[in-house]
Parts: sequence; structure tokens; C-alpha cells
Amino acid sequence: MELDGGSWYASLRQEEGYGFLVMAPALSAWAATATTWLVPLLLVELLLVYVLMQASRWMKNRELKAAYVELGQMQRRLEIALTAAQKDAAIDDLTGMMNVRSFRKAVTSLLGEMGEGDRGIFIMLDGDRFKAVNDTYGHDAGDEAIKLSAQMIVGRIRTVDLASRLHGDEFAIFLSGTDDYEVAQRLVRDINDTIAREAERRGVPSISLSAGAVAAARGDGYLDLSKKADAALYRAKEGHSGGFARADA
Repeated sequence: MELDGGSWYASLRQEEGYGFLVMAPALSAWAATATTWLVPLLLVELLLVYVLMQASRWMKNRELKAAYVELGQMQRRLEIALTAAQKDAAIDDLTGMMNVRSFRKAVTSLLGEMGEGDRGIFIMLDGDRFKAVNDTYGHDAGDEAIKLSAQMIVGRIRTVDLASRLHGDEFAIFLSGTDDYEVAQRLVRDINDTIAREAERRGVPSISLSAGAVAAARGDGYLDLSKKADAALYRAKEGHSGGFARADA
């Protein structure tokens, strides 16, 4: 009810012939009942805030975890790509052997690590009458002859030795731990024998490999060894039939 410009709550009670009018300002009624409705409302609000905060934290953790997973996957992809790029840069496409760049680097490293009494043999090999195979059977057959030669070279050397396709039908081998030219000559002969047998078995054209060899010791350089081996190879190819020549002969 309105009284003297204010709002009042009033309750009329009648008992035993008497009437009582109980009045209270409207605001006091709100204050009196605040604990009844305000506290539960505040609790609900706090619970809602807590749930929202937990949900937000869970979402952030989930997003962070997903970001870490994605970062890890990206790093792995980059590592794979880098490994593939490094492999492509070091491997000859046709044969799967070391290419000339990686071979030169590896041989240079071995020469630098040699002790006073360590020895090695640098061998250069070149296909005999390879041009005739290309002209007669085509370049695909020539590629097969090169791949067969590469397989037989890799199959005959030890794990401590190095082998590479330099270019075309030219290959190189570095034998570690020996300066015995007889060992190198037997190796070349063995490679040529296995090439001939395997080519016949597969029914593909074969080539023989002539070779020039030079002994290597501590202090030698790759370029000097390759020049000496190449000069010996030039003499070995005079017969075009898997010849062998040594640099100091």
C-alpha cells in the first residue's frame, strides 16, 4: 500500500475481536528475504563461472596439446624432408651409389683421419665399349649395364671401403687398410667376372671395366690421387677388355 509517499507491505490480522495492521517498508521486506533468494542465486552464478572457467581451461589445454602435436608432426616432416634432401644430394639417381660429390667428401675425410702407417688404394674404373652398347641396344640398355656394374661393385667391396659412380660409365673405389695392388687387381677381376655372369643370367648387355689404381697414404689429397689413378686408367683402357694398371708402374 502507499502511505505518506512510500511503499509499504501491510498484513491485517483479526483475533478475538481485535484487529491488527502490521506494516513494514517494502525495502525491508526485500532485505529480510535476501538470504532466501540471493544466496542461492550467487551460488549458482559462482558455479556457472567456475564451470565456464574450467571449460575455457580445458579448451585451451586441448588447443595447446593439439598445437604441440601439430608442431611435433611438422618437425618430423621437416626432418624427413631434410633427410631426403641430404640423401638426394649424396646419392646417384641411377645406381643408388654415392655420387661424386659425396665420394670426394668421404675420401677426403678418410685421408685426413689416416695415421702414419695407414694405407689405402684409390681405383678409377671406366666401361669398355660402352658406347657400342648404347648405339646397338639403346640408352635403356646402357642404363641397365651401368646399374648392373654398380650392383656388382657394391657387392664385391667391404663395408669399410667406398664406391661411387662418378659420371656416365665411370666409377671409383677407395680400398681402406691396404696398399697391395694385387688386392686391387683381384677385386677388379672379380667385379668383371660377376658382371659377365650376371648379365648372361639376366639376358642383358654387359660391359667390362678397366681400372687404374694408385696407393694412398697420410697427407695425400683427393685431387692428386684421382689424377694419378686416371692416368693409370688411360693406360689400362688400351686393350678395352677389363685391363688394370697401377700408377707407379
